[in-house]
Amino acid sequence: MKTLLTPFLAASTLPLVLMATAVSAQSTSAGAPSLSDFSLYSNTQSLAPQGPKTLDKIVAVVGEDVVLESELDTAVNRIRARAGRRVDQMPPNVLRSQILDQLIITKLQVQRAEERNIQVTDQEIDGGIGRIAQQNNMSMQQLAQAVGADAGMSMEQLRDQVRQELLVSKLRREEVMSKVVVTNDDVDRYLENQSLRSSDERQYHIRQILISLPDDADTASVEAARDRIEALRRQIVDGGASFADVAEAESQGQNAPDGGDLGWLDGSYMPEMFTQVVPAMQPGDVSAVFRGGSGFHLIQLEDVRGGDGLASGQKVMVEEVEASHILLKPNEIRDTQRTRDLARQIRERLDAGDDFAALAREYSDDNATANQGGELGWVQPARFDPATQRQISSLSKGEISPIFQTNEGYELLKVEGRREKDQTREAIRNQARRALGEQKSSEEGELWLRKLRDEAYVDIRLPNYQPTSGS
Repeated sequence: MKTLLTPFLAASTLPLVLMATAVSAQSTSAGAPSLSDFSLYSNTQSLAPQGPKTLDKIVAVVGEDVVLESELDTAVNRIRARAGRRVDQMPPNVLRSQILDQLIITKLQVQRAEERNIQVTDQEIDGGIGRIAQQNNMSMQQLAQAVGADAGMSMEQLRDQVRQELLVSKLRREEVMSKVVVTNDDVDRYLENQSLRSSDERQYHIRQILISLPDDADTASVEAARDRIEALRRQIVDGGASFADVAEAESQGQNAPDGGDLGWLDGSYMPEMFTQVVPAMQPGDVSAVFRGGSGFHLIQLEDVRGGDGLASGQKVMVEEVEASHILLKPNEIRDTQRTRDLARQIRERLDAGDDFAALAREYSDDNATANQGGELGWVQPARFDPATQRQISSLSKGEISPIFQTNEGYELLKVEGRREKDQTREAIRNQARRALGEQKSSEEGELWLRKLRDEAYVDIRLPNYQPTSGS
């Protein structure tokens, strides 16, 4: 039941999952709140001296929040349950340090979202849990049983996890995604560099392990990171460890919680550093260690498919219709009943032979098209609401629809013509724009997280804490 423990948003928008990113063990803000005398008990509702209580130690102070030892223990146990014996071979202090880093990053993002008053409704949480159930082909009752048995969580804990991930997703859309701009010049340069006609037409399913490095890493840090990822490669290649398990436990990339899974990548749009490595690999191969802009990388090729994409000469044809409409909107003077009656009168006049364009100019409430006789021009049916799409699909050239209701009011539609348009060029540019957007979002996300961490007060109190490489 691995899917249950991965961030559920990873299945829908690519750059919005919680990142397992390196953090520093040092406090970074003078004058931050001191909680040196603060302690919490496992049962905070009953603090009277009625027998021994278990002290729940603070292992990190994160702004005005804390990470408790019990919280860290729970996260470690979940990783152990998923990754199995491979993480058992890691030094316990290293594993706990890495998972603590992830918890700190999550808390920083949630705090930032709450500071910005970003809200998540119960309906959104219900929807998120519903998607988890759907992705696992389960009913809600089956999901609740599986969460308890496989993940060791209550449904209330799952709801809180989903709430946090939704908060982070909304925050990243506001602070990262909204700042990503891909211009036409960017697309032009990208396509020139990729050269679709000569590029690899296949798709590759890839997993990645990333050991990150800051831009100003010194020689000792670089060598330590290289040694670390080479040791991980030996565990996988020589020791038979699962790449996904090692990635989940060790990788500092944003896809670490999902076993480093990057999904299917088009050969034409892979990051440049991958294009030098991946095409020569066979499914199941593990690459040599190589360095990229974020640090050292290790990848495994899961599978290959394709040769049937846009680069192979496939055309993208879309249907377009030339249409006109008359839209009547209820208003303060003309209520819904009178609007519907007017629509019937107009339809009767059309049946009697009156000109559609003349009636549109006289009666239509669509200010953008009324003066042009209701002309919408050549448009793709998919851009209309479902009610209008149904009418378009049923009309022949020159035919006028019956009166139908939309979100705006009552409408009459006339189809003037149909055609298919070759939009291959637009599809290629849109594909390139998406690829560029994902690359920029990933880069901006990493920078944003580093800045978030640098500006935060974090006091790590975990005994034998091992700073993540690159912190």
